[in-house]
Amino acid sequence: MIDLSRFSNLKLPGGFVVTEVVETESAMIDAIGRPALAKTIIVGAQMSIVLAVEMDDVEKSISIYHEVLEGLAAATPKPPPLIIEFNEADFEAAAISAHTRFGIADPDNVTKFLKSLGF
Repeated sequence: MIDLSRFSNLKLPGGFVVTEVVETESAMIDAIGRPALAKTIIVGAQMSIVLAVEMDDVEKSISIYHEVLEGLAAATPKPPPLIIEFNEADFEAAAISAHTRFGIADPDNVTKFLKSLGF
């Protein structure tokens, strides 16, 4: 089982901080009105991630990798060249690859993943 509390105040490469990763039973909608299983809220250099409670640990792991990467790509003034042209499918593929390569998302694995991409 993923211990989401381990992500509280996680310092990421590049100076960003994950303030929390929490679960919700509430329905979530993405920026263009589609149902979503995860969302990230970014304020300044801090991000908060919300996951749907019904996901299993693999889905949560992939979502954490995805949300952190997509959040940093959007909020970093100069993201690594490798991810500048990423679209939603690219973020998902990178997250699945990270889960396969590094294992269940935890603070150390997320940091290794981001560093492997150039953050």
